[in-house]
Amino acid sequence: MEIPVVSEANLSAYSPFWLIAVFYLFSGIWEVGHLFKPEGFRKQWVDLLPFTAFILHSLFVIYLAYRVQNIPVTNLFESVVFLTWCVVAVFNGVEYLYGVPSLGAFLFPLVTVLSFWVLSLGNNVFNAPHNLSKFWLIAHTIPLFMGYAAFAITFTLSLMYLTQQRQLKHKLFGPLLLGLPSLESLDRLIWKTLSFGFPLLTLGLVFGAFWVKHSNMLGPQWYLDPKVVMGTVTWLVYAGLLHLRIGVAMHGSRAALLNIAGFSLVLFTFLGTFFIGAQHGYKKVSKEEPVIIKRIAE
Repeated sequence: MEIPVVSEANLSAYSPFWLIAVFYLFSGIWEVGHLFKPEGFRKQWVDLLPFTAFILHSLFVIYLAYRVQNIPVTNLFESVVFLTWCVVAVFNGVEYLYGVPSLGAFLFPLVTVLSFWVLSLGNNVFNAPHNLSKFWLIAHTIPLFMGYAAFAITFTLSLMYLTQQRQLKHKLFGPLLLGLPSLESLDRLIWKTLSFGFPLLTLGLVFGAFWVKHSNMLGPQWYLDPKVVMGTVTWLVYAGLLHLRIGVAMHGSRAALLNIAGFSLVLFTFLGTFFIGAQHGYKKVSKEEPVIIKRIAE
């Protein structure tokens, strides 16, 4: 079985993502500019820049997948690249189905921050510490990441809801108010994206639990791993949000604030747990310490 070496030379394969990050940066700038000054930022570029960025991003994900012969989540860089791709893919789906005005103006700044943050890791790679089974990795990762992506859209719509509510409350009848959907439309979309993301999150966590139990990759007390614990907490939070929505018909700013808090928890679960000793995470490796990792098991 071929064993690739993670080294400084290998890291150069990640450099094309700089171009993609720049495209997302300009997409965000143009989207925000079009929201505030539609006459100065032409609509065709609002459509073209994000589309170009997504096509380049898709090609890069395919390239990374070819390198590892599986889903590209063997280190933190690849995982963030794949997660941001999922976010933009769900964004495109929501745009196609519902045509939400100005959604990109609120979403692409988040995508840009994540893109440049992962590039700022420089010559440090955070590698997955365990051999990864192809079947379980696909079954666990795809629904989980798509669920996280749906929650990213829910988070963005919640920000838009609070912004629109503030504009109306203070009677700020400017381009921002006119460029945002109505509160009723935003509330319905928040519910739809939340309802889409929760079953995917559930499926990803269930497959993940089967995976770690079957492989014994985290030991007999796998359920105490910080990432597993935080994943369970995240599931409970979103289950609670759905219950409040269905059971007590909670709407408005409280629901939006809770969705923002829920997505903050998603980001901590995804990125923050490896700082507190999660085995189900990534180990830091610098260019001075090249390591050998096995190709993902078939």
